[in-house]
Amino acid sequence: MTSLPNLDQLTPEQLRALAAQLLTQVDAMGKKIHRDQTIIEQLTHEIAWFKRHKFAKRSEQLSPEQGSLLDDLLDTDIAAIEAELKTLNPPAEPRQQPKRAPLPAQFPRTVIRHEPQNTQCACGCPLQRIGEDISEKLDYTPGVFTVEQHVRGKWACRQCETLIRRRYQPR
Repeated sequence: MTSLPNLDQLTPEQLRALAAQLLTQVDAMGKKIHRDQTIIEQLTHEIAWFKRHKFAKRSEQLSPEQGSLLDDLLDTDIAAIEAELKTLNPPAEPRQQPKRAPLPAQFPRTVIRHEPQNTQCACGCPLQRIGEDISEKLDYTPGVFTVEQHVRGKWACRQCETLIRRRYQPR
């Protein structure tokens, strides 16, 4: 922009010419502003259209090719996280039931055998001994600890496969 001349020294015709020149500049600037405003509105509409096109719900859906690209990354990430969780939280070992310690061998033992009264099966065949269950009971008589050892035999018939065993009778 040019500097304004001293208006007091100008003639009326020079003032009219200056006024006409300033009016044409104002008119040109107004047209330029109107044109720029129109361009700004057009660009704003285009930006809004591109945003809707790029960020709308439909555009966020992945094509099948894109999904397979991410599967490998997801699998490796999941495997890494699971490995880290295993190191941070080792699996708890199952609790074991407390087991009764065997009675000391130095205590005197009394063996009590529980055998069936008849060693012949109902089918008429003889029963054969296939094993035994042993249970021990601590007994105390004043001044002496003794162990009662109950032996219950297991008997079976080979012909009819019948199993006979004396049950423990609680006292």
